[in-house]
Amino acid sequence: MVVGTLIAAIAAYLFQLLVGRELGPTNFAPITVLWTIQFLVLTIVFVPMEQLTIRRLSVDDPDAAPWRLFIGVILASVIGATAYAGVSLDHLLDGEPIYLFIVAALIAGYGGFALARGLLAGHRRFKEYGLSTMAESVLRLGLAAILLTLGVGTVGLAWTLVAGSLVVWIWLPLRHEPRRAIAADRTAGVGLATFVAANAASQTIVAAGPLVVGALKASSAEVSVFFETFLLFRAPLTVAYSLIARILPPFTRFVQRGDRPTIRRWAIRLGALGAAGAGLGYVTGRIIGPALVDFLLGAEFRPSSSLAAYAASGVAVATVALFSQQILIAMHSTGKLAIAWTVGLTAAAATVAVAGGSPSLRVGSGFLVGELVAFAMIIAMIVMASRPDATRFTSES
Repeated sequence: MVVGTLIAAIAAYLFQLLVGRELGPTNFAPITVLWTIQFLVLTIVFVPMEQLTIRRLSVDDPDAAPWRLFIGVILASVIGATAYAGVSLDHLLDGEPIYLFIVAALIAGYGGFALARGLLAGHRRFKEYGLSTMAESVLRLGLAAILLTLGVGTVGLAWTLVAGSLVVWIWLPLRHEPRRAIAADRTAGVGLATFVAANAASQTIVAAGPLVVGALKASSAEVSVFFETFLLFRAPLTVAYSLIARILPPFTRFVQRGDRPTIRRWAIRLGALGAAGAGLGYVTGRIIGPALVDFLLGAEFRPSSSLAAYAASGVAVATVALFSQQILIAMHSTGKLAIAWTVGLTAAAATVAVAGGSPSLRVGSGFLVGELVAFAMIIAMIVMASRPDATRFTSES
């Protein structure tokens, strides 16, 4: 899984580098829009489906899959994303109606991709999970390289995004799924809804920064510096999204067995790791962050030492928080998870409102504060729930 995830991350970067340079910033713009739409829907809506599938299959006697619910969510996501593309067609997608079909296929493809990977990880087929993650990016890169040599333009290259999402089915993820009656969807729907709410809040903290910097009337150059700095420092978090599937099953088994001491120990360890990561990330980001961005992206993107420190520290906390929240998911406590990230988002917004300095520094400090608050709440919730005298160890939402 680790090797496959790292190769996938490198291939995704090479795809953007290769296609971006060949097409140029103007012709590459529709690809970036499609990529952004896919990323947001995947991380906010489809990753929760993947992780709930993993959790369901990690218990000794798994329930039947709520397929009606998942199919309904995918269809709703396809409709919503396609509607957004339609409204933004002239402004963001060159006014080409074909992009509406590409968006619909892209979102449907990644809905299936997330469910398929959830089935693979849930059945402990971690090798196939890693291979499918790697193949998605490598196939997309390979097809793009071939199409570029044939002189294919932006629309043709956009279809490579769709093709990457389909390769996971080579590993027949449904092979070990028990043929049982469709489960009642109401309970699963509550869990998915609260999980989506949690991810929406957390992804707003992580990804909305450039939009907020722009809304604060920063210059275009300042927005670009903020975007590129945070994009670079978010690399560990991006890789972590494909690794959490490996740690959710053991946490689920600990919860199923009622092993509170082990859960409590893990919460304390992760809390200490997050605190250490925040401090180390801040110092490292302040000392070498600006020079690193300068070296990789050019002097025009060099951030201030404070902005680099906020980015590195906040991403360190966010990465540990991503692993920590798997315990709450294992507990079926996605409602608590939604509360933690909503409070974190509120803290981030309040920080931006009262902080001084440039727009990018205000938003950078808000990002760090929001991550710290949400992470602290997640750890506290796990510790409280795993006390020996706690009345309930799990919840349904």
